[in-house]
Amino acid sequence: MMQTRVWSRSLGLVFSVALPAWAQDAPADQPMQRVEITGSSIKRIQQEGALPVQVLTAAQIKQTGAASATDLIQMLPSMQGFVPSSSSVNGGGGGVTTASLHSLPSKYTLVLLDGQRMAPSAIGNGQGGGFAVNLSSIPLEAVERVEILSDGASALYGSDAIAGVVNFILKKNKNDGEAYATYGQPRKNGGAWSSAGITKGWGDIDSQGWNVLASYSHEELERITALQRDFSARGAFFRFNSGGRQYYFDQRTGNTEPANITFNARPIGSSGDTAGYAINPYLAANGNCGSALAGPLATQCRFNYAATVEDVPGSRRDSGLLKASIKLNDSTTAWAELVLSQYAMTAQFAPSAQPMGVNASTRFPGLYARYVQPYLAANGLENPSGNATLGYRSVLIGGRADQYQTTARHFAAGIDGAAYGWTYNASLILSQARLKDTAAGGYSDFNLLNELVASDQYDPVIGRGADQLKGALLNGTVFSRTRSTLNTLHAGAQHDLFALPGGAAIISAGGDYSKTRYVIDYNPLILANSGFSTQPASANYPVGGSYGQVPFGARRDSWGVFTEMLFPVAKTLEATLSGRYDSYDKVHSDYIFASVPDASGLVPQLPSGDIGNTASAGTYKLSVKWTPADSLLLRASYASGFKAPNISDIAGANTFNGSTAGSYACPFPGSTGCLVGQAQYDLLIGPNSLGGAEGLQPEKSKQWTLGGRIEPRRGLSLGLDVWNVRIRNQVLSAGVPEQVGFASPQQYQHLFVNPYPDPAGYTTIAYLLAPINGGEANYRGIDWDFSYRGKSRVGDWRAGWDGTYMLTQNYTTTAGGAVQSNLGRFGPDNGVVFRVQSNLSLSLTTGKLTNTLTAHYKSGYHDQAYPVDTAVFAVNPDGSVGESVAFAGLWTPSYTTVDWQGKYEFGRFTLTAGIKNLFDRDPPFTLQNAGGGNQIGYDGRYADPAGRAFYLSGNVRF
Repeated sequence: MMQTRVWSRSLGLVFSVALPAWAQDAPADQPMQRVEITGSSIKRIQQEGALPVQVLTAAQIKQTGAASATDLIQMLPSMQGFVPSSSSVNGGGGGVTTASLHSLPSKYTLVLLDGQRMAPSAIGNGQGGGFAVNLSSIPLEAVERVEILSDGASALYGSDAIAGVVNFILKKNKNDGEAYATYGQPRKNGGAWSSAGITKGWGDIDSQGWNVLASYSHEELERITALQRDFSARGAFFRFNSGGRQYYFDQRTGNTEPANITFNARPIGSSGDTAGYAINPYLAANGNCGSALAGPLATQCRFNYAATVEDVPGSRRDSGLLKASIKLNDSTTAWAELVLSQYAMTAQFAPSAQPMGVNASTRFPGLYARYVQPYLAANGLENPSGNATLGYRSVLIGGRADQYQTTARHFAAGIDGAAYGWTYNASLILSQARLKDTAAGGYSDFNLLNELVASDQYDPVIGRGADQLKGALLNGTVFSRTRSTLNTLHAGAQHDLFALPGGAAIISAGGDYSKTRYVIDYNPLILANSGFSTQPASANYPVGGSYGQVPFGARRDSWGVFTEMLFPVAKTLEATLSGRYDSYDKVHSDYIFASVPDASGLVPQLPSGDIGNTASAGTYKLSVKWTPADSLLLRASYASGFKAPNISDIAGANTFNGSTAGSYACPFPGSTGCLVGQAQYDLLIGPNSLGGAEGLQPEKSKQWTLGGRIEPRRGLSLGLDVWNVRIRNQVLSAGVPEQVGFASPQQYQHLFVNPYPDPAGYTTIAYLLAPINGGEANYRGIDWDFSYRGKSRVGDWRAGWDGTYMLTQNYTTTAGGAVQSNLGRFGPDNGVVFRVQSNLSLSLTTGKLTNTLTAHYKSGYHDQAYPVDTAVFAVNPDGSVGESVAFAGLWTPSYTTVDWQGKYEFGRFTLTAGIKNLFDRDPPFTLQNAGGGNQIGYDGRYADPAGRAFYLSGNVRF
């Protein structure tokens, strides 16, 4: 007889860890208990569970060696497209890490705490935009188990969970205590980690009618710099081999110290077009670029920024849980929980890079007179505009660093009970996440820098007096404070309807009401030079930082109702039908602006009000489970989903957003905004706040799964599911990717602002990243999990293999437009979707000792391509850098790492030792330079740079 799973399938992390959970028959004198299963509003007898949910218990979590909730979730084969910590190194991560099922952007994966929504964080447009829960705020020590529903559009939690649900279930009803401590250290320098925590419970809800649980944990992670790993130490300039040919990769930038100067000029007296000129007076006078990190290229210097960044930022976390339950009577229990977490990540990247305007009268006139005018005169040239651009970088005061501090507060209280044949629950959730961005190094005050240059104490063109800049550092300045608030009232109930051959038919119904608010308060330095009426009187700004922003404040209310019905048609056949209706109000924005400047030259602020569209829809889901034989289970589901555009896609203003990720030739040759050679142009970012047909429309999805499980013999379990998700009107928060726009500038001319006055005082071209409803997105794949366990003379052994095979991943940026894809290749949105991700594990338990080996596999892919005149160059016969060439991209090979863990139990004590990346495999070599952080030589989103690492953990129960 097949032993039915608690959940109808499990995508186990590693099958020495996440083996099938077998239902147990209740003793004859005890009634079967109903339990709630993630993804369903109906509590049911464990033996009847039919949803595709993966379960990781606390013991299984420890066996993975994961140091945090982020580590645990992001190592799952079903997870792709998430935001890792490395993306906070100037890659738009902003101190946030996320979950992402089946390569759909993070905004489609709903992360819950005890089945409750948490206040989300904004996700950078480069990571898919929208909002998602910051995994860094979740205290893993307080987690009893994790349930992962890989079939989305849940009627209970919300139809916007299109990819699925990750539910962290916190410990409860414990009256014992547990303490632990862990320390880990890579073989190479950097990346050490440590953690310690304690959990204690009092009382017993069943025998004493009450229980209180408290938990606290502390974690620290040491940073890894690019220079600490050979594969990243070369930075953005190195020689490589591909297809039997030698090439140079050169992604160094023109912002350096001593600085470059670029301008447009023509022969004196000429009426023709100007040509671009780039000079570096220090190079011309000394024959070098004054730094080991900079080198000459023609008449200018280029700085190797990627050698100065972090591969992994350092972090620390303090988390606490307080949970209490009390029985009001035999059928009613009241409960409350408070989760507090403070997470701080310090991310360092290259020294401040800042192109700045230079002219003869108002902006650094001394530099113009000292360097530009003599060059013009010596070469018979004139500069009709009188403007030049200083390609500046404050190298000698060190790299820029941001400390991102996230403080999460999640309070929930509720009541569970039964009356008149109904079981019911009601809860109030008050959840808040605060993020503070504080300058921790490298950023300087422009006004103070300007004074130093004007008084000739500092000359950025030749680097003289750079020590004086230390007095201009902005360390400790809070750049921004972000507050995300989610308050929810939820109620639900269920009741047996009538008897069917397979058992009682059950109905559940309920609803929820939510208020969401998102606020960003900026330092006046960040508000400077925005062109909006909210900018301060001072034009001062942080050199190398973000500026030109406007305040953000918006809120939206929403409500939803749901129902679900379970029909045990026969002992072997079960059907579940669910439906949900969601309604979203318009977004109320505190900051609305006119479309054109007023007489002051600034865009005026208008009264606050409602913008965008309302959104509402009904969705449904049908699932069926059939067990034609005791050893065979078949299942299928079909569902629709609905997701309203995010608040940040609707509210806000078009603002300056730094530079492009890549360097490009001028998209409109000969125009005023052209920069010299390959250059980074400006980016603008903005919302779509329009209503009606021109405003953003809700996303809608259709999805299905088809699969089953066969268990031909005891201990052997084979599960496989085919799944498909199709999204229409997909909101692309970043609009048309910059690579697509710059490759076809005439087609996307409406997204370019040419010329564009950069807030730092020079003229360039800007490209607008504005949210749009794309055409359609399609995702399809196969999830499998095979496991086998048995006994031998030396002990009990277990083997498991689980993974995801992606069949389809594509999208269009317009209805009927060209189909784009990242599957097996570096795609136009700077990401990769792996064809295959899987984990294979072997475990042997001999007495009190358990040894486990786990192999993690990612398939190969086609790396980023480079057209001519970008970053790949031929090698001359003498070994020097030759002409720029087109390069089709590397084939990045598959990547496998192996972990070992040994655990020994003696009494109340457990000692665990482990080695991550046992064979010390370096990450695969890539040429990607966009989409993640500033690391080059490998892709920090897809591989851990730590290398072989050893850890030791002790645990005691009391």
